[in-house]
Amino acid sequence: MSTLLDEEERRRRVDPQDALADVEGAAEQWRNAAAHATTSAALEDVHAVLVTGMGGSGIAADIAAALARPRMAVPIMAHKGYGLPAWAGPRTLVIAVSYSGNTEETLSAVAEALARGAPVLAICSGGQLAELADTHHFPVARVPGGGQPRHSLGWLVVPLLVALGLADDLDEAVAVLAEIAAASGRTVPSEANPAKRLGTLLASEAVPVVYGTDGLAAVAALRCVCQLNENAKLHALLGVVPELCHNAVVGWERALAAPRGVVWLRHAAEQPRDARRADLVAAMLAERAAWQETIRARGRSDLARLASLVAQVDLASVYAAHARGVDPTPVASIDRLKAELGATPRTRKS
Repeated sequence: MSTLLDEEERRRRVDPQDALADVEGAAEQWRNAAAHATTSAALEDVHAVLVTGMGGSGIAADIAAALARPRMAVPIMAHKGYGLPAWAGPRTLVIAVSYSGNTEETLSAVAEALARGAPVLAICSGGQLAELADTHHFPVARVPGGGQPRHSLGWLVVPLLVALGLADDLDEAVAVLAEIAAASGRTVPSEANPAKRLGTLLASEAVPVVYGTDGLAAVAALRCVCQLNENAKLHALLGVVPELCHNAVVGWERALAAPRGVVWLRHAAEQPRDARRADLVAAMLAERAAWQETIRARGRSDLARLASLVAQVDLASVYAAHARGVDPTPVASIDRLKAELGATPRTRKS
């Protein structure tokens, strides 16, 4: 099957909107996104930062929270749903991330933030969120629209990291993204292309199980599962070390109803005991899993390492779609849900 991924004519048929180009171009997108960033958020009187967003926009919140955890005294939390938690108030900075600007749950959170007197910052390409920013005079980073949210991560996450003061290693992250695209892009043959090889495995009959160590790799594991869902139209299971060592590992003890393949996401700055746990679990699964593959982060900084993991799983997910013969771009089930829910309720401007 791997040779199929080297056939350019077949790729054009399977991927007519060229989703692969979006992920190959991540370095340029991240580089250009810095120009759309707002100035740093005022955090002096803020007790917490709540980053609200869904789907391909919401992953930016997870990235920011992971990068902030070892660096910032103010807690950064991802919020994925309607409204706000009861504790959020005037000293909670609410950062709304919505690529379209029309995400129903995110607009609900912003409306609640405004009602409670919480400061708001927005990142979007337009839509109702931009209208709210104009009306209520809160800062907004306006980014180019027209793409798929999940393939617009640079446009969304870079302004967020700049606002939080977490983008100081952006140059290294961009360089690493460019290196990965060069090593795993469409012109690199399958036998020398790790992302194509992994994409082929992911497209096999084995159910993908994605495991990452706590922190950076856990966020990349979530990204991998979501990208496999949307790009390759695959079910995938998620687990995080050390938590999976207290539950999910037991599920491997008996014969499985269907074969499972495991993707491990690892990086050099793992908590030593978590690294040992991951090694031990991988050894335990050697005779149970249909296959195991490890993706290792590149770079010195946390931002570069996380970006490198995301780039590798993004490429592999698109190659898995190609290997399966499915178009990576449409998300028919999401479109159907939105249609059956009806139009997004407009948020009051007053």
